[in-house]
Amino acid sequence: MVDSLLLSLRDQALDDSQPLAGLLRKCLVLGAATGSDTLRSWARLELNGYAPGAEAPSYRTLPTPPITIDYQSGPNLIRGQVLSRLELPKNALNAIGDTFVLSGPIEELEPLATKTTISFTNDALAYTRVLLNEDSNPFQSIIGIWFKIPGSLISGVLGQVRSQLVDLVAELLVDNPLLELPGKAKVDEAVSLHIGTQYNTTIKASNGPMAIGTKAKATTQPSSLPEALKLLDEVRAAASSVGNDIARAELLDAIKVLELEARAESFASTGEIVKKAGRLRQLAETIGAPVLIAATSGAVEAFINLALAGAFG
Repeated sequence: MVDSLLLSLRDQALDDSQPLAGLLRKCLVLGAATGSDTLRSWARLELNGYAPGAEAPSYRTLPTPPITIDYQSGPNLIRGQVLSRLELPKNALNAIGDTFVLSGPIEELEPLATKTTISFTNDALAYTRVLLNEDSNPFQSIIGIWFKIPGSLISGVLGQVRSQLVDLVAELLVDNPLLELPGKAKVDEAVSLHIGTQYNTTIKASNGPMAIGTKAKATTQPSSLPEALKLLDEVRAAASSVGNDIARAELLDAIKVLELEARAESFASTGEIVKKAGRLRQLAETIGAPVLIAATSGAVEAFINLALAGAFG
């Protein structure tokens, strides 16, 4: 009945303390009850995340954020330098683009909205790093590159999702008997009017626990060695799909060497961790598989962050 579903959805959508994920699941039920695949598709995409190639609503498309790098200059490690887009090669600018899609599932985005900043990387940045290192002198090398966005940016997107939902529900209540659910045509029309797209796209989960943009690989910046080693296990799993036996063997050896050095903890050398992590990244980028590059970038940055934080001897 509309008083137990549509009205409760309206009241809870107006309550900012109600998580969006729960409201979207009610939209799944409402879509099923009214026969609206359009509403169900939109709710599923918001819950599961937008896969590369899926048509995302305009409120999830944001300007490309600033780029931050860590680089090694001789014996010195410089961390957190902001890079101007004017310093990027033309090919890198084309790959990065002017905008990106905030593609992650709602339940993963909601806790990020409370953070001061969020860092993440993607394939375009991995390509940019290769281009910049090719142009640098032999004594300088970028070892980490990522985007940074404020948590308030994600909060703004979540606010727009809630506003779209309130508008949609209000539209469904106009001229509708309180004891009847709206018809499929009316629900489809409301979604088209307030969300702006008919969603019939096959859903595919986003990559990683905190994926932000298209082809994004989240960097959670682990606070402990066990967490970093889990990311290294993801690289090992991705390496199993490398077809070239010699390249796969070199990659697995680099993973093992980094793991052994890191497990020594207080006896490990910070310089050796950075060096071995850099070699692992170089091998992955030489192979060129996007999934492998994304997994390696997350693991390498995790170990370098730990090293720079003094986790090793």
